Amino acid sequence: MIHVENREKIIKTLREEIIGPAPLGEYIDCDRDIAFETAEPSRQLYRQKESGEEILQREAPLIRYGAGILYPYAEPAGEASVEGESEPVLVVEESEEGTDAAGQVNSEVVQKKLEDLREHTPTKSEDSDIDLSSANRFYPSSMGVSFLAAFSSDSKLVITASGGRYVDRAIRVEGKKHTWWLRAPARVVATFSGKDVLSSKGRVKTTDIIVENAGELSLSIEVFSRPRIESNRLVTVTLINRTSKTGVRDKLCLYQARFEAQIINADGTSDNILPYPEAELRTRDVEEESIALLYRAVHTFAVGHGCSADWKAVNDRAVSVIAEVFPVCETPSVTPDILGSDGNPLRLSMRSLGGLNPDSDGHKELGDLVCQYEAWIADKRHTASALPPQYKDASDRHLSNCETAASRMRDGLNYLRSNEDAAMAFRLANHSVLLQQLRGGRDPRKATIDTRSDRLQFLSPYEPVDANKPSDRVGYWRAFQIAFLLMNLRSTAEGRNSDRETVELIWFPTGGGKTEAYLGLTAFSLFMRRIKDTDDDGVNVLMRYTLRLLTAQQFQRACGLVCAMEYLRKERSEILGEHSFSIAVWLGGSVTPNNRSDALKSLKQLRGSSPNAENVFLLLRCPWCRAQMGRVPGASVRGRRSPSSLVLGYEQSGPTVVFKCPDNNCDFHAGLPIYVIDEDIYEYRPSLVIGTVDKFASLAWNSKARQLFGIDENGERSYSPPGLVIQDELHLISGPLGSIVGLYETLIEELCTDRRDGEFVRPKIVSSTATIRRFEEQIKGLYARDSVMLFPPPGLDAGDSFFARYATNLDGSLAPGRKYVGINAPGLGSLQVTEVRTYTALLQATAGWAPEEQDPWWTLLIFFNNLRMLGNTLTLFQSHIPNYFKTRYKRTLVESRFLRAIEELTGRLRSDEIPEALAKLEVERKSEGDSAVDVCLASNIIEVGVDVDRLSLITVVGQPKSTSQYIQVTGRVGRKSDRPGLVVSLYSPSKPRDRSHFEKFRTYHEKLYAQVEPTSVTPFSPPALDRALHAVLVAYVRQLGDGSNTASPSPFPDQLVQQFDELISERVSIVDENEALTVQALLSKRKRQWELWDHPDWDVGFQNQRAGAGLLRSAGAWVSPDDALISWATPNSMRSVDAEGQIQITRRYLLDQEEE
Repeated sequence: MIHVENREKIIKTLREEIIGPAPLGEYIDCDRDIAFETAEPSRQLYRQKESGEEILQREAPLIRYGAGILYPYAEPAGEASVEGESEPVLVVEESEEGTDAAGQVNSEVVQKKLEDLREHTPTKSEDSDIDLSSANRFYPSSMGVSFLAAFSSDSKLVITASGGRYVDRAIRVEGKKHTWWLRAPARVVATFSGKDVLSSKGRVKTTDIIVENAGELSLSIEVFSRPRIESNRLVTVTLINRTSKTGVRDKLCLYQARFEAQIINADGTSDNILPYPEAELRTRDVEEESIALLYRAVHTFAVGHGCSADWKAVNDRAVSVIAEVFPVCETPSVTPDILGSDGNPLRLSMRSLGGLNPDSDGHKELGDLVCQYEAWIADKRHTASALPPQYKDASDRHLSNCETAASRMRDGLNYLRSNEDAAMAFRLANHSVLLQQLRGGRDPRKATIDTRSDRLQFLSPYEPVDANKPSDRVGYWRAFQIAFLLMNLRSTAEGRNSDRETVELIWFPTGGGKTEAYLGLTAFSLFMRRIKDTDDDGVNVLMRYTLRLLTAQQFQRACGLVCAMEYLRKERSEILGEHSFSIAVWLGGSVTPNNRSDALKSLKQLRGSSPNAENVFLLLRCPWCRAQMGRVPGASVRGRRSPSSLVLGYEQSGPTVVFKCPDNNCDFHAGLPIYVIDEDIYEYRPSLVIGTVDKFASLAWNSKARQLFGIDENGERSYSPPGLVIQDELHLISGPLGSIVGLYETLIEELCTDRRDGEFVRPKIVSSTATIRRFEEQIKGLYARDSVMLFPPPGLDAGDSFFARYATNLDGSLAPGRKYVGINAPGLGSLQVTEVRTYTALLQATAGWAPEEQDPWWTLLIFFNNLRMLGNTLTLFQSHIPNYFKTRYKRTLVESRFLRAIEELTGRLRSDEIPEALAKLEVERKSEGDSAVDVCLASNIIEVGVDVDRLSLITVVGQPKSTSQYIQVTGRVGRKSDRPGLVVSLYSPSKPRDRSHFEKFRTYHEKLYAQVEPTSVTPFSPPALDRALHAVLVAYVRQLGDGSNTASPSPFPDQLVQQFDELISERVSIVDENEALTVQALLSKRKRQWELWDHPDWDVGFQNQRAGAGLLRSAGAWVSPDDALISWATPNSMRSVDAEGQIQITRRYLLDQEEE
């Protein structure tokens, strides 16, 4: 595990940079005079001969270090009353002869990139957590921890504090005086009797104190005792620097401060420290009871004050607590790979389940999986019987949910055995996912032009895929994936099944394979519908995301699945019919073309000579054979009058643009069943439509969208509606966005409801997330459904739900997990200085390693809570960080790193730039000179969808706004078990919330998923109704009305509005009946306005040349005050929109001049 060992080296480097000490170099005798006749020897590195301790040769200790320092008592920041003032600042140093100047300065390309990023980065703060001014703050002079412990009269509390002080030493170089700072270790041991601790109700007197080598420092250890139950005491231990503030300031501080406290009994044992008391709740809700059960073995034993608390625990007690200034916490790695009853990894072969293995249909393995799960549940039932009473209700609920899951899995297996259509669809789904994995795992095939023949060729040849050939690498379901599929077969295929109304929620850590699980269900649903009726070719699956980065990336993956399905349909057209399986991405006009004319213009621009032309077609390679598509860099088309670029795979076909694989050998050379243009999507109604939730706001603006739901121009249903709705990353559908989405869901569910033949069939809803709290309330607010199935349902422990377990080594110990490091450096003066020190140390830590060892740690991913902070850091990379590389070179004599590639992943990227940025991140460092990215600056766009396995190092600047975001962001690294990841969290000392997270660092990270904040969705709250109720009303009329309704809002569509009234009233009675009167009042107001205004057109100034003729105006767009009074501001997106302003140049000044 070389990467795990190297991670420890990086952590050591970082600790040495921020806290110290960092002894390096040759030993030198410091008991004698030190003089160098020439400068060159003085630049070498030295440490003390007598002790091996550090020598600071170029910087005073207060400049060199910024954390773990105890200053003279109550010293304000910025006070200059002491001699020898030293304060870390952002310094730009001049290059010195003998340093590798080129190694620290970014290339011109990087500088231009950074300048470009700065131009598009706002400087206004978006952060609600104010970074308080440091003008009135005090440098810390104390640190402490509080803990609960059991004392006896013959026990004793022993505190051992350690640190270092620095003594100045004059040396001479070429006759000139210089100052070195020599580190001297200091130690204080204080003992307090158990009898005094028990009898005190405040400060406890010291029984014995030993001070070693403290020099001028006056260090004290103080203990405060507060009685609890019987002999238990809540104890606070503090280490204080009470040194007078007169003298050289650097000599008055204690550096690398820490202490450890333990209670030693008369018999020598020391396990007296008890779990720290939590706030006592009178009642716990169901979710809090579940958390208490799952994390009952994870205890907090101390909290920090001005430092982080750590401890050494044995079972449910701790033997000591530690005041730590550089906290490190390792979280267990969760694996979806479980062992079968025979001890071998449990993997379900897609080849067997797809009917491609003559020796097995895979059903036995499915049965074994269900049996093994049932046996696990029975075993947990036995365990639960011995749990304390406070866990009984939660354990019963958990195991009942597990039994429900097992029952549904067995029902799914029986369904396959009894229903031939379902069995056929299941086999085809497995076959198609297998083909998709075999195809998708291949490297992209880059296109080139042969200079001699001027013919197109690909660097790697086309290779057909043989699904019958076994593979050890791909083609296997993880247990939870196939279990999820089994559970949902019947309720997906049968509209009247009792579980059809249940919302399925896949809850699994990032990187576990949630996407593959619901892609498998997607394939089954599509095949099942087509087997039942070969002419039923409308939209069957709606797949929705919240971020366009994730949408674009998952679109690429889903395209491969649909191509595999279409490949199988052509082979089995007698079963699956003549209508193609197809896929579309349905996004905003800024990402993909809304109409065909825009698409043709974009294609023309892409074929032009401009290097900055945007590719709005998203598809950059053939999903089937991986041949390159889009513009080929450096290639042009000869024989044309004007310069033109070579564009592959996008071709004009009549009035539109179609996709065709550029390789003649590919099965999809004649055409790919993929659509990205809105007009094409409405006409062809692809089988699978992928989009963002925001796009559904267009239902109020475009009546053609009805075709996605099988509604014809007369408002009648002519095709089956989407039967499966998938919502990924459910935790992002919360707050204001979630409330608006929930309101629109009233209409979307109605459009997806099939009422033909007297039936009432609503869509199956599947969602997924890696982090969520109060999911039942959120699901009810969004979808108005009471039944939710969390899968995998939790068991009795956080580390074992059968389908997801903590990864272990062969000896049963926990496998390496992701490590978190916390940095809070008040001595550095600002978070920006901390950033400079941290980034430089992390980027330089791998110096001298082999390229393959550097790769996991080579690319530093940096996450920012807002773009203002990102913009500040851009400045650091332009000047301060390159210059600090020089400082480190002088200190370590290690060649400085040359930063060649700095990239970004933020919302300002164009959609065609996002895949390029991700592709750059995937470039590995295999040898010197490789173009692997050095630094990637990222915003919240990376919360989901960045699946780059090589990334293992991330820095998080400031505590993110939510724990859910923190989990998602840090989950971008350490996705491979052999390179488990390192997360460095930088905290601002002047932000109370950051300080709180630092002080409880271990507690927070050991129960990370339990810390996720509850989500809130209130679709019928007054702000949501005021913003969007009228939009949903209009969308209902425009999507379900006949031709006259879609053409004009006049005359008032009384019948349709009445139907909507009934629909929304029923919805609000389920979700929040307290808001029923509010809804009715506002709806009545909207009806009166609609009738009174009597507009002839829907849109202000768009469909009619007469300005102000429309009922709707775009939210945020400027209209005249008169028009604003008689039109509705209607969102084009479900997110908040800033209003536009319009500037008019007035001539009023002329009137003013006339009056003078």
